[in-house]
Amino acid sequence: MNDMSIYTDIYNTVSENMQNAGGAFRTSEICFGKIASSDPIIADISELAEISDNSIFLETAYRILLQRNIDDNAIKSWESRYGLPAPEFQKLVTRSILRSAEFANTKIKVKNNIYSEKNAFGGNIGSIRKASAVTMPEKLMNMYRKMPAPMKKAAKKIMGVD
Repeated sequence: MNDMSIYTDIYNTVSENMQNAGGAFRTSEICFGKIASSDPIIADISELAEISDNSIFLETAYRILLQRNIDDNAIKSWESRYGLPAPEFQKLVTRSILRSAEFANTKIKVKNNIYSEKNAFGGNIGSIRKASAVTMPEKLMNMYRKMPAPMKKAAKKIMGVD
């Protein structure tokens, strides 16, 4: 028995217990599996990108990147874009969350961000996994996130990043 089948069994048990209690488990099975199998402080975007359903991707991105359930207002604001191709929708969601002040206050580290604006591989999961990336230490990244926009632009110019 592998980990995913264990997570599926746990999900089914919890879901059944919630139904028997008159409620509903608001987390999809795919989202639950991704949460259960992922590192709690490192979000692997290439693994999130394996989700093909846009609504489930959105739910899972919120749970893994922001560590909370998606609120109704966020669902309403993204619903009109559910029809976009999955890679395009995922890029929009990922970039939006990673640029948010809420994400800046989390301790979540991101790896294999195939939707990074600096990604020269165009969202190709295989290529980004093979690529070696230079990452900034966490303290510098936190400091950068808190900088005003003009200072961020100057820091990027100094670093030679577009």
